[in-house]
Formats: sequence, C-alpha cells, structure tokens
Amino acid sequence: MTQTGHGSGPQVLRLMNCAAVLGAIRAAGTARVTELVRATGLSRPTVTAAVSTLMADGWVEETEAPEIDAPRMGRPARVLRFRADARHVLGIDVGPHKVYCAVADLSGTVVAHARHDVTAARTHAELLDQVETTMRQALAAVPVALPDIAAVGIGTPGIVDDQRGAVVQAPSVPGWSSLELGSLIRQRLDCPVRVENDVNLAVMAERWNGSGSDAENLILVQWGARIGAAVLVDGQLHRGAHGAAGEIGFLELEEEPQGTQADGLGPLESAVGTASILRRAHSLGDESPDSAAVLVAAAAGDPRALQAVDEACARLARGLASFVSAIDPALVVIGGSITLAGDVILAGLRRHLSRRALVEPRLELSRLGDDAVALGAVRLALADAERRLLDVYTTAAAEHPLP
Repeated sequence: MTQTGHGSGPQVLRLMNCAAVLGAIRAAGTARVTELVRATGLSRPTVTAAVSTLMADGWVEETEAPEIDAPRMGRPARVLRFRADARHVLGIDVGPHKVYCAVADLSGTVVAHARHDVTAARTHAELLDQVETTMRQALAAVPVALPDIAAVGIGTPGIVDDQRGAVVQAPSVPGWSSLELGSLIRQRLDCPVRVENDVNLAVMAERWNGSGSDAENLILVQWGARIGAAVLVDGQLHRGAHGAAGEIGFLELEEEPQGTQADGLGPLESAVGTASILRRAHSLGDESPDSAAVLVAAAAGDPRALQAVDEACARLARGLASFVSAIDPALVVIGGSITLAGDVILAGLRRHLSRRALVEPRLELSRLGDDAVALGAVRLALADAERRLLDVYTTAAAEHPLP
C-alpha cells in the first residue's frame, strides 16, 4: 500500500481533496464521479485527480454499477467504491477460559474467526502464546498476512488503563495484573494495539449491532462464571475515574465484607455466577454435568434448575438494583452464558428487580452471544485504523498548512 507524499502548496490542496473524496465514497458505499462532485463541491477534474490518487494508493477501486442502473447498450456503467479488503483488523477476546479472535475488513465485516479453550495457562507468557496461536489460526483462514493488519483491539477482564494499554488489576486471570498487554502484543504483531475491559467492548458491540442499537443510555450485564457490567451514558462509554465503572461482581451482599475470593471472584459473582448455580442445582438433586446443562434445563422448565436460577436472579437483583437506580438506563442487556436459560432469566430478574428499583428499565437478552467482546474489539480496532490509515491525507495536509 503506497502513501501519498507530503509537500506544500498545491500538494496540500491535493491531499485535502483526496480526504474529501475518500470520505464521500465511504459515506455513499459506491458513487459515480458526478455524485462525488455534488457531494464534495469540488470540480470534476479535481475529483477525477483525487480518485486517481486514491486508486493508486489502493483505497478505492472501480467496479460495475448494479444492473438496475446499467444502460441497455454500450459500455456498462462504472462506479467507485472503497476497498474494505485493502487491510484488515483483529478483534480479540482473551480471558481465563478462552481466547476468541475475529478478523474483519475495514467495513467491519468479520471474514474469519478462531477460538481456543484455555487450559493450564499458569503465567501471562503461556496465555500470550495461546493468544498468538489463535490469531495465526484466524489469519490463516482468510488468509491475511501479518503486515496487512491495520490495528488490533483486545478485550480482557479487569481494570484497564486504556491510554497505556495496560491491565491494572485482573484477579480472575493468573499473572495478568500490572501487565503491559498492549506493548507485549505489539512486539508480536508490529501494529497499533488498543486494550479495553472486555465488558466495555461487549457494550460497544451491543450498541453497534446488537440489542442496544436503539438506546443511548444502557447497561450491559455480562453474566457467566464471572459477573461484570458496562455503562453507556448518552451513547458514550463511562469508564469511571479509575476504569472500574461496572465492576459489579465485587459488590458486597453481606453485612461483613467478603472481599475477593481465593479463586479471584468477587463476592457477588461468587454468589450468583454459573458455578454457584451448578452447586445449588446439585444440592437440590439435579444431576446436570455442568452449569450449561442446568441453564438449558431451566429454559425447558425443570423445577430444580428453575429454582437454582431464580435464586441467583434474586441475589443479582439485590446488587443490580442500586446500580440501575444510580444510572437510570433505558435498557439493561443481559449477556454471557446465562442466556442459555433464555426468557427464564428475564422473567426472574424482572420479578425481583421490580421489588427493589424505583424505575424499571427494559430488559433484553444479548443477541451477540459469545461474539460480543470480539466484535467490540473489532469496533475498537476499526476506529483506530480509520484514524491512522484512512485519514492520512487529512493528517498530511494538517502537517503542511498552506502559507
């Protein structure tokens, strides 16, 4: 991929024109030169020259117009479109139990993915090796070479310093606290890397193309072995002063503080996570082999599974009610493996939350399932790629202003 050279005077104007034309093509999807002239206000020769530069740089290509617009006779009509496949981004969900990697083009379309169940990762180096293995599997499926990766987004449990790309605290992942994760991944990929809390990325994905697409103020509760939440206020992610907004898994339910448990879980997630649901189901005589089976049984109406899940909903509602009252969201989205129980979860939370919250928000299940964090990471990487790659013309012009 070539990059337009810097300069001054007329060259700066050309860069600015390229930026305007590129923006118009991306906004329209496909466009003819005449449409670009109208959209940008530039002259036809200026637009044509900008298009030639963008095509030479590899960002734009010419293609046939849809048949509905094509003339009946003669040469088929041609249109210009942005080359979304010119580069790719990676979205990675990394945690104590799995690594999930999605490869997407510059339009955000996922073209490949790979998942690796994490076993026996006792140090951060071992987990990073599994991350690299999963990335290479996903890239090989397209295939995409490492130099063609424009940016990487990573979702990880815990409190994240998004400016440094560092994990500040991550009790559930061995060796993950005080880890310069972004820097370590950059050493392996040699491209820009952004790191964010996993549930924060999941709520971004819900807002982008999930259950929260129509809500400006929403909470996502990611409920599985761990419990976490993320908050959007007026469409913007709220991280808090220390990046710890939404860490509801560490809320205390008992009069005496319980603190972080030996397994790294907080008091609330220890009390309502899927492991505790499985234990409670077993105590009631259920013989399900794992928590997923209990949740599926609850969805099917098994009374013992239903009781175990309903008790967990009651406990979660105790912690969630104060959170909901403080934020006053229009929507609460429930994600994570708990969604295997389906509408049983929504019914239980509605019933218990109605007794504790002054105003009840709308409750919905996530539609993104296991993909939510990786899709949010793709969105994060795309934003970085657009800033770094697609705005090179604007940046170059800004660096060399006209006299």
